[in-house]
Amino acid sequence: MAEAAHIFIATHHKAGTVWMNSTFRRFGGYCGYPFVHLNSGEAAWAVREDKRAYMLSELARIETAGIARGVFVDYHSTTPDLSGVERARGLHMVRDPRDMLISAVRYHETSDEAWLDQRRGAYGGVTFREKLMSYGSFDDRVRFELDTYMGDEIRRMCAFEVRPDHGAVFRTVRYEDLIVDVDMTLFHELCVHLGLAGMEIVHALRAFWACSIFGELRPAAESGSHGHIRDGGVAQWERTMARSTIDLIQGEIGDVIEALGYTLG
Repeated sequence: MAEAAHIFIATHHKAGTVWMNSTFRRFGGYCGYPFVHLNSGEAAWAVREDKRAYMLSELARIETAGIARGVFVDYHSTTPDLSGVERARGLHMVRDPRDMLISAVRYHETSDEAWLDQRRGAYGGVTFREKLMSYGSFDDRVRFELDTYMGDEIRRMCAFEVRPDHGAVFRTVRYEDLIVDVDMTLFHELCVHLGLAGMEIVHALRAFWACSIFGELRPAAESGSHGHIRDGGVAQWERTMARSTIDLIQGEIGDVIEALGYTLG
């Protein structure tokens, strides 16, 4: 039997971050595997300069302790290149950028994340949220998101696909495919890619069901009582965006949308 691989989960803001974080944290707890948040020590969107050293030190700590696997999660997919890391398997989650922008506007209007209310010179001394809310139209709020953090995040998501360790370590999964995986066949396949076996797969499936809006979170998602979930549906942009907003986004990042495998509308 092959030696167990460490697990790396790479997501992006408004593209399944909380979902995957919760799933694999729970999985690690079930199996007794250490959970390492690679964004530890990072403030908002800033990436720690010593990230690779931090990752390698955590790997060494886990291996010195004789633990079979570690579970590593990065919600901005700024995971260091894993080409030279032995026993590494990973998932990279992507989502249609148009839906990410919709989700970002809605979330940033009401979220309690501290960075949203920090005053910055880049916005004329107002906070990100104040600047966002200063725009009266949804189109303009989307443009602001696209011109700032979310535009950068979407381009980073696309760039991840051509990393040296992509393919050899990471497999890409689309949010749109996983959010409808009610019978968990795709997630089971992903577990096999990660090198899980036996009861590990059972524990992973349990964790996935517990953290999914079609699973144990369904009552909270349908009632609107879950603080993070607004709309988990696919292709939201087709039913909620004005034509002008669609054209705005596709004119700016149409090449990125297509490079990620999505069709322009």
